[in-house]
Amino acid sequence: MKKIKAVLNHLKNPPRHLVVAASAWIARIITALIGIISVRTLLLYLGEERYAAYAIVYSLIGWFALCDLGIGFSLQNFISECRARNESYTRYLKSALQVICAAFIVSCAALLCFSGVIQDKLLVNYESVKNSNIILILGFIFILTAFANVVYRVYYALQKGYISNIFPALANTVSMIAIVLFNRYYPVKGNVLAALLIFSVPQLTIAAIPFIKIFRQTFAGIFNINYPDIKELITRSLKFSGFAVMAAATLGIDYIIMSQTINAASIAEYNILNKLFVLLLSIHSAVLMAAWPVFSELNVNRQFLVIKKMIVKYIIFGFFIITAGAALFYIFSDNIIKILAPNTNIAPSTVIFMLFGIYSFLIIWTSTFSVFLQSINVLKIFWIFVPIQALISITAQYFLSIKYGVHGILLGLIASFIFTTFIALPYKTYKIFKQTIINDSGKL
Repeated sequence: MKKIKAVLNHLKNPPRHLVVAASAWIARIITALIGIISVRTLLLYLGEERYAAYAIVYSLIGWFALCDLGIGFSLQNFISECRARNESYTRYLKSALQVICAAFIVSCAALLCFSGVIQDKLLVNYESVKNSNIILILGFIFILTAFANVVYRVYYALQKGYISNIFPALANTVSMIAIVLFNRYYPVKGNVLAALLIFSVPQLTIAAIPFIKIFRQTFAGIFNINYPDIKELITRSLKFSGFAVMAAATLGIDYIIMSQTINAASIAEYNILNKLFVLLLSIHSAVLMAAWPVFSELNVNRQFLVIKKMIVKYIIFGFFIITAGAALFYIFSDNIIKILAPNTNIAPSTVIFMLFGIYSFLIIWTSTFSVFLQSINVLKIFWIFVPIQALISITAQYFLSIKYGVHGILLGLIASFIFTTFIALPYKTYKIFKQTIINDSGKL
């Protein structure tokens, strides 16, 4: 009877991180589904070649996200640590806003200088967008979005990550409705810039709402600079930023390389399958993002046995999701392609499904350990191994894609994980647990 009451009480008052995770599942599944469903509408609106150009440009959002200099992750950890010690974190909010303003000015200046070069290099094979200022326009929006998204890390730290999940999902829903209406009623087809704006402006606009709410208390004192606080924030954030740059060079280079080595049809095929597997990965990622502040607080309270159980549980859960989802995608692949990409010759092979599955397994494994280590500010290992991983990724993807096409891109990504973080991150986690047990035993 007591157990039943305990279960009922648990359901009435579930742990906050589970509430966040549940909201994240719903929101990210909605977002991923919209990404998948939008493929059909975008292909009908843009055509295969322009869709490939759209995919290449939109993939740059991950690179422009680096403009925040890691402030979001650093701020999240500082807030979590302050909450665990029952301290005020307002000073970190003010310092973050000051850094954001300075970084925004520098980022925009860099965009003005280099947007033309980037566009000429990436879109050299796409005449339909070659003479536009598409990189300059989208780059400005992506930069603003990167800084606005910092607020989502704040809500995660406050154990209100459901807000960080609901708002992006809402933005994607608005974009989906807009592209459907645009495709149906707008007389001019094939406008890549219009499609990109439809899927980027709502993200910026909706993120700006919670950003203003959280940071408005610091606007009045924006010129009152506390250098020690800024130094403390930046010192940690630059470590996250450096890691993020190297991670982007590993995972975000695929579309850039494909723009030089692979034709539009193959890029469209890769993009569709990638969206399908992102749907699966987003379910696992949602759990990890909700667990991040929990890891931080458990670390402060030295509850490493709980952390260890959480890591094992999340890896098993991720593997199950990928296995079940990949099997369903493969069985119904013909129907899925007919629905998402009608009037195309896309026919994914068994090999590419296997490669995407292996690649997803590696992401599940490494991301679980990665989130734990970042949540406790253990970043040195990333500085050691991620540059090597990035070098392997770029080199392998380029040369293998020339020889094996899309398969080569995935082989390069897989190789970059296997020879670096696949082993290094769990080993580092093991050493942390072992050292903690030794230290705690010594104190007794």
